[in-house]
Amino acid sequence: MDDSTLLAAIGFGFLVVASTVVLTAAPLAGLVTGHGWVSSTKGVPETILLTVTRGPAAAYDPAPPTWAFWLVVVLFLAILIVAVVFLLRSFGGKKNLGGAQWGGVKTEKELAVDPDPVNRPDQITAGRGQLTKKILAAEPNISATVFGPPGSVKTTGLVLGNAAEWRGPLVVTTVKAADLDVIYESRRHLGPVYVVAPAGLPGRKTARWSPVDYAKDPKSADRMAEWLANASASGHDPRAAPWIDQARGILKGLLLAANMSGGGIRSFREWLALGKDGVEHVKAILEPVYPEVALDYSRPWVTLHEDGIGSIQFTLNVIASVYRDEEVRATASGTDFTVEQLLDKNATVCLVAAPSDAERYAPLLTAIIASIIHGAEQRYNQTGKPVSPGLGVLVDEAGNMLRYPQLPGVLTTGRGMGITVLTVWHDLSQLRTRFGHDAANTILSASGLRMLLPGCGDPETLRHFSGIYGRTYVERTTTSTGRGQSSSSTTPVEADLAPIHELMQLAKFTAIAQYSNLPPVKVDMRITWRDEDLLAWLARPVPGPSLTKSAPTALEASDV
Repeated sequence: MDDSTLLAAIGFGFLVVASTVVLTAAPLAGLVTGHGWVSSTKGVPETILLTVTRGPAAAYDPAPPTWAFWLVVVLFLAILIVAVVFLLRSFGGKKNLGGAQWGGVKTEKELAVDPDPVNRPDQITAGRGQLTKKILAAEPNISATVFGPPGSVKTTGLVLGNAAEWRGPLVVTTVKAADLDVIYESRRHLGPVYVVAPAGLPGRKTARWSPVDYAKDPKSADRMAEWLANASASGHDPRAAPWIDQARGILKGLLLAANMSGGGIRSFREWLALGKDGVEHVKAILEPVYPEVALDYSRPWVTLHEDGIGSIQFTLNVIASVYRDEEVRATASGTDFTVEQLLDKNATVCLVAAPSDAERYAPLLTAIIASIIHGAEQRYNQTGKPVSPGLGVLVDEAGNMLRYPQLPGVLTTGRGMGITVLTVWHDLSQLRTRFGHDAANTILSASGLRMLLPGCGDPETLRHFSGIYGRTYVERTTTSTGRGQSSSSTTPVEADLAPIHELMQLAKFTAIAQYSNLPPVKVDMRITWRDEDLLAWLARPVPGPSLTKSAPTALEASDV
């Protein structure tokens, strides 16, 4: 069918519908106004023409009131328009030609949760569905991996909202001290709030945490040494693995010796810097009680060649640099909370490090997060039951703050233990640099909720999401002209459901969430300063005072 024929068909259809409305409206208007079912003595074309141009009195006798006639016409047209819109929304619009599709109302309803956080514990929210305006969330204890560059409102639009609504024990990282107010105002109702800021926070009292205090015996010292050694590497490099493993044995001995001697973090840092020159002193502390630990500590210094010793010393220097500043040594001079207290008291641990410091403090921050996750795993092993309410681990700026090779395993097994992890990365390149290609893929597949925030410009990330969203079919119209006529034809062609340029141009405050095996949906991010439910939650009344007041938390004791 050429274009002129199509236009003629549309015009003819419109003429038929309009004529039907006019012919029906006059008798119906007469009926409802008490004139009975009026009829015209004219032919159909003449009746229509006279009624429209001169009013119903020109064609009908008795004639219905003119106002009633036009009122019925308007009502008919309104009903017709509503019916057409309904049919288009139900059966029309874009044809489903096959292939991948965006999630619609059905998908959003599957992900919709109660707006009251009390009724949805252990669930990470993704935002509000753009079609239903309901809050969408993953199932309980399902972890999430998020990609959002600076400026994507990843903190205020995702991390802080989930932290404020989390019902169980929580560890959360942030790069801005101002974010603490939102977390504290919500979490203080549930339990103590501890703030660990290696560089200190002017005007706020912060909590202390020391890796030396954690290393109370060979097993705990070995765990801490593993976390610190792994976190000393700035990226995934298999060639560095042997030297990191050797450094682990040395760190184990140093941590245990610092704990046994009472020297704390200062002795630990001093021995890290001394390296081989401190062997005899440290060995003398360890040997009477833990001769095997002393042997593991001293052996690399004696048996390795100079290049190997240099590689180990480099690892030790990275860890020592964490405690270079007096403020950091003060933060690590003792421990104000334990993992057991965090779980038992439903407490909150906030880790704060400015972007310029986060990379250097990564070993300390990673050790704290790893020790908390391990504590939850041990609680599960002891009781056989998941931690309830579940432990939330929300890591903003994960690429700078978290160097934790065990993350893929935690994401795989955490759900059954009551551990939920949300990590936010700038892009896929950052994730793969940190963990390597294969481990990064495991992290993505083990995360039930995967999100892309606006503003991403990394080609690898954009290609990845465009690829997993799949290919769809769209109609492409071609027009041809000849002999004074034009014709058009429509054929289905394959195309990306989410082309790279569309992902890069996501609107502000808009994210894409893809959960488990459901189609992706676009969501409105829940900004802490504008989402009505979040604002109401943060402004809820403070519970009444207890008859037995406990010691103030780190934030309660502050002047701010």
